[in-house]
Amino acid sequence: MQGSYSTVGVNARQEASPLYWLSTEEGSVPPELEELGLRQDRPVGVGAMICFVPLGAGPAVSRAVAVRKVLGPDHYLIGVADPATGETRAQNILQAGFDDVLLLGRPGDVALCVARARAALSRRLQMRREQAQVELERDYLQACIDSLPTPIFFKNAEGIYVGCNKAFEGFIGLPAEKVIGSSVYEVAPEDLARRYQQADDALLARGGEQVYECEVRYADGSLHHVAFHKAVIASEDGRLRGIAGAMLDITDRKNLEGRLIDAAARDPLTNAYNRRKFFEIATEAIDLARREGQPVSVAVIDVDRFKSINDQFGHAEGDRVLCATAALLESAVSEGITVARAGGEEFYALFPGLALMQAAEIAEAMRRQVSDAGLVPAFDETTGTLSIGVAELDPLRGTLWDALMEADEALYRAKRTGRNRICIAMRQSGYASAG
Repeated sequence: MQGSYSTVGVNARQEASPLYWLSTEEGSVPPELEELGLRQDRPVGVGAMICFVPLGAGPAVSRAVAVRKVLGPDHYLIGVADPATGETRAQNILQAGFDDVLLLGRPGDVALCVARARAALSRRLQMRREQAQVELERDYLQACIDSLPTPIFFKNAEGIYVGCNKAFEGFIGLPAEKVIGSSVYEVAPEDLARRYQQADDALLARGGEQVYECEVRYADGSLHHVAFHKAVIASEDGRLRGIAGAMLDITDRKNLEGRLIDAAARDPLTNAYNRRKFFEIATEAIDLARREGQPVSVAVIDVDRFKSINDQFGHAEGDRVLCATAALLESAVSEGITVARAGGEEFYALFPGLALMQAAEIAEAMRRQVSDAGLVPAFDETTGTLSIGVAELDPLRGTLWDALMEADEALYRAKRTGRNRICIAMRQSGYASAG
């Protein structure tokens, strides 16, 4: 469209949408349209309007493109054509980008064309208002979730991300524009993506909500314990639209739980396992040995002349000796062997998978390590050393209490025969001792 718009028009202020005649020719409004009071000035600063555009014999596409370029997409364009050529061109005119076609020479069609235009603009305006409201609500929602420290995401029914918040960007290590439109396989390591997708598939198949915990690695490489809370998004007619999810970081809670569980299993003075934990571990080990036909051995360990240490140096020194003894016992054993404080100055040791003599060798290394440390040098040589009794448990015939009683009997033989030595339970292999 070239040239300038001429001005010969009437006042259309009372109309819901102004009516314009867009032509490069002065005073060219057809008689059929004169009563509409079409304005011919170039529209500036007005809302949506109805524009009649004469087409003549030229190509409709170029005319539509030119008008849209000048006015923008909001206005309602009516292509005005001569009935002699317009009948055959009507479909092409609409496909070119016009909203409607008016064939001259049919006076009754003018009012219908204007009515269609005003109805269409009214619907378009309502849609724009609704769209603006939706966009405003979306912006509010985005601002709200962006302020939360919890990663939040949305997926459609095909598993494609359609939204997320800033915290999720930080978790995944990608900006939102890279996340949105991608599947989980495109933004997460394959092993994690497979796990997430399996959980999503199960949720979509079952519906409702889903809560589960797992360990995930953030984009910065740090490991976090996370509780996933997901829910299916459904339309009013029940169709699945996708999933909304949130990731609650429960790392601190898990760490605290771990510390509490560990504290409940530990002796508060020596930090060795306590008596209750020892029996839990031993019960599991004996059950496994029973299934696999493996031996299990135990030892009862006692600090020699411990009462003398407390009486001579005080309980603080006695506590120091107990703590040092526990540390030395732990350092003398290999993986799988459990040392626990049974109470007072007495300790238990569990040797899963080891027969009597194998356990006795390790017990001897324990005894020797404590003896060589010289924990109470001012006393005689057997003060602060260890007396140890060792017994083997037959998982098919005996019980843990049987083995501990036999080891306890061997311990007292070690005490009676000079201390700072080990003795082996007599019922299993005859009397033996080392000192």
